[in-house]
Amino acid sequence: MLGSYIWMKETQDRINFKEKSYLLSKTFSPTIQHLLHRAGLLLKHPVHEVNYDAVPLPDSVLVKAAIEQLEATQNTSLIHHSWRSYFWGVAYSQINHWQYDAEAFLVAALLHDIGLVDQHESTNCQCFTLKSAIKAEHLCQHHHYTKNKIDLITDAICMHMNGFTDLSQPKEVIMLQKGTSCDVIASELYLIPTQFQERCLEDYPREKFNTVFKKLIKEEIRQHPNSRTAFLNTLGLTRTNNADSTESI
Repeated sequence: MLGSYIWMKETQDRINFKEKSYLLSKTFSPTIQHLLHRAGLLLKHPVHEVNYDAVPLPDSVLVKAAIEQLEATQNTSLIHHSWRSYFWGVAYSQINHWQYDAEAFLVAALLHDIGLVDQHESTNCQCFTLKSAIKAEHLCQHHHYTKNKIDLITDAICMHMNGFTDLSQPKEVIMLQKGTSCDVIASELYLIPTQFQERCLEDYPREKFNTVFKKLIKEEIRQHPNSRTAFLNTLGLTRTNNADSTESI
């Protein structure tokens, strides 16, 4: 499947014309809907009840190791983005009453972008999501995590850059896609109550995340001009949202 860990290892994220057409068809409708909503041209959607205090924070040895690996980047913008993506993803799970593996989802959220900050590291990976997934896989194997949960984490990390939500995928995969999209372009942020947003941003402030993210993506595209990231950037990955504020994240 496009974007999965197996697909990534087979293709090194080099997408062909057919795959570009598929991504375009899948991302066109949600992108237009998002832009119309930001322009105030769509009807308001109901705000759902979500509970910030009910967001689970697993305290396992694996989670602690993932936090340590993330914090070792010393990139505060990326660290806070990873945590916000987790909280936004959990908010969507509350809205939709989804059951999910909190530990696996948290590990995926914490490590999903870690490959962006070691772009000069010697590696054969042609995409930061694959580097992130491999790092997560190695960490999980070191802590004797089960294969099915490792596969879940690596797929969630690799597929979060597809640019669209595939509701047939495991909930953790959907949550990471939604959570990261919400944080980068404010996709469906309007569904999350303001109080939840404010508390999340108070705990994990943006601190010019958009500026840092755009710089990292620009370098990623320079190194890998034929990747999904490069193609999605032509569709507005780093241009849709230009503000670093509570109202427009």
